[in-house]
Amino acid sequence: MQITGRVYVKVDGDLLRSKQGAKLMYGGVRREAVIGNQVDGFTEEAVAPEVECTISHAADTSLAKLAAIKDATLTFETDTGKTFVLRGAFLTDPPELTGGQGEVPLKFSAISCEEV
Repeated sequence: MQITGRVYVKVDGDLLRSKQGAKLMYGGVRREAVIGNQVDGFTEEAVAPEVECTISHAADTSLAKLAAIKDATLTFETDTGKTFVLRGAFLTDPPELTGGQGEVPLKFSAISCEEV
């Protein structure tokens, strides 16, 4: 059985030059234990889906275009055939370029995530 290794991150169909280590947080509900004299139960809090990746910066990489990403469709495709679609995706922080390494870490959040 193949285990997920490579992933491909696309924004509105455009493949990002994502390096190894891209992460998907599916989102949904975070539960926290409520404790009195014992565990009484739990509370729930909505959690937005997120994708974190680091891309390689090249001459054709536009930081302005990255910074403007909002209401996008982001796909997180795995080499095992699973694809996750994040709708209403947006970049959470302005992009930051690290000289010498040519890397730009990106963090996206979204309205929803579905496994297709």
